[in-house]
Amino acid sequence: MPRRLLLPLFLVFATVLLGTLGFYLLWKDQGATWLDALYMTFITITTIGYEEVYPLDSTGRILAMLVASVGVGSLFYLFSVIMDTVVSLRLEGTWRQREMNRISNHVIVVGLGRMGRQAALELKASGIPVVALDPSENAHQFAQENHILLFNKDGTEDQSLIEAGILRAKGLIATTSNDATNLLVVLSARTLKPDLFIVARASDESAIPKLLKAGANRAISPYAIGGRRLAHLILSPRVVDFFETVLTGKESFSLEEILIQKGSPLDGLALGELQARGCQASVLAVFRGAEPLPRPPLDFRLLAHDRILALGTTQPDLTYMRLLE
Repeated sequence: MPRRLLLPLFLVFATVLLGTLGFYLLWKDQGATWLDALYMTFITITTIGYEEVYPLDSTGRILAMLVASVGVGSLFYLFSVIMDTVVSLRLEGTWRQREMNRISNHVIVVGLGRMGRQAALELKASGIPVVALDPSENAHQFAQENHILLFNKDGTEDQSLIEAGILRAKGLIATTSNDATNLLVVLSARTLKPDLFIVARASDESAIPKLLKAGANRAISPYAIGGRRLAHLILSPRVVDFFETVLTGKESFSLEEILIQKGSPLDGLALGELQARGCQASVLAVFRGAEPLPRPPLDFRLLAHDRILALGTTQPDLTYMRLLE
């Protein structure tokens, strides 16, 4: 039930309760029952206008006016909130469907907890479309505040993933706090789209191998990563600061992964030729298949489907490589 309905429902219930109690006490000496008092309250609030069950004196008339005023106002308030909620849900559903028809190459985030929210915000800041799946009311509020497309549905259900556009998505992140739930999400996602890149959270490190066997490309334990980072901040704080700055792109340089498409200008090009064309980005490594090739020589020739790990200024070094991608 939407929270906005709680107040009008409480007002109506309180009016009925207090009105029934008032009429019962007023007519108790005349042999009235609780049903008589409830009936009088009902016909007063709904303005039906039937004759009073028992005659009303001045006190009774004042009570009837108060019950009518508060009750009618509460009912109108309740009906207006219900209608507004229904219309809002219909409009929201239409908007969500229209957005889903336009979106592609997006990332689905299953679970908008603390990790899921950070992942969604980071993706959004990087310009990657995000679609979230989470049935909680808190997730709905967060999605509205940050303009994130949200489906209040269970991410373990195939239909929910299909509605979130998994067939057009480029990746999925399972970030719920329950390893069993993440396992089901990974299984469902891998079955629906075999080539989808899937990252899963593991609350327990023992769940990492299971998530990988279920189909996750990567499975991480936030506690293990957090612990290692805390240690590295003591051992090599400048290194951690450097990579944090590079990965977030807050300064004038950035570290990016660039995929070489078949037939692109980079296909078959030597790294030395790339620099001769004016590109000042430093190629740190080339991933050919699963094998990384660190610090490749200048005569190393790039091939389609290679992935380049390049470090350079955001403008124009990496921009030049993206145009050739």
